[in-house]
Amino acid sequence: MQLSAVLFDVDGTIAETEDLHRRSFNESFKEFNLDWFWDEAIYRELINIGDGKDRIEHYIKRAWPEMQEYKNLNKYIGSIHKVKNEIFKDLILECDVRTRPGVIRLIEDLKKHNVRIAIVSSTTQEDLMTLFKKGLKLDPNSMFDLVAHGDCTKKKRPSPEIYEWILEKLRLPPQLCVAIEDSLRGAKSAMNADINVLVTPSFYTKDEDFDEAKVVVSSLGESHQPFEIVKGNVFGNKMVNYNLLNELINN
Repeated sequence: MQLSAVLFDVDGTIAETEDLHRRSFNESFKEFNLDWFWDEAIYRELINIGDGKDRIEHYIKRAWPEMQEYKNLNKYIGSIHKVKNEIFKDLILECDVRTRPGVIRLIEDLKKHNVRIAIVSSTTQEDLMTLFKKGLKLDPNSMFDLVAHGDCTKKKRPSPEIYEWILEKLRLPPQLCVAIEDSLRGAKSAMNADINVLVTPSFYTKDEDFDEAKVVVSSLGESHQPFEIVKGNVFGNKMVNYNLLNELINN
């Protein structure tokens, strides 16, 4: 078999952006006079919950169950999330956001081998464009063959729905694809769609259990900064490249 597509998660995988999301949530809570504060420990638990609105809803159920009786609660959650997204835009402009090691190198390598590339994210299309265009100074529409965002499907990861949607759009079988994820939720989503998974844990996911993933490495690696092997066979490679990923689908 020959590798046909690589599917990149975004937050935590392409760039370490999750803490910007956490800070944005906390600032939005202030705007609504809520005395909520998501520290790193709380956010580490919430990171495997759907999208932003799902995380707020989950937090309410756990910490403020009486709020579930509020009328128009969904609208209220949507308002908080909308403000959060506006704050996120401002933070992206203020912070020096960069791609994680090896991301651009791997994308260029895959393009040389005519491998199709997609991004998959639970976040909104608006937030994705903000991150890439204003933060990373990259055009996702020219870099990737397909952009799958949180509004493309109803069910969020770990449901396989968004990966199944991607496979349908690319008209490819899962066996010819590799997903690159940083979280257990994302890895399970890809595996539930029968896609091979390579994991590069991020700051918020480094302590998660990735027993079911074929390969886990500290990063995608650079020539001057090779990855550290956490688990699996990397076939003698020191960086994630076309050859490693092609071996992954054949073994």
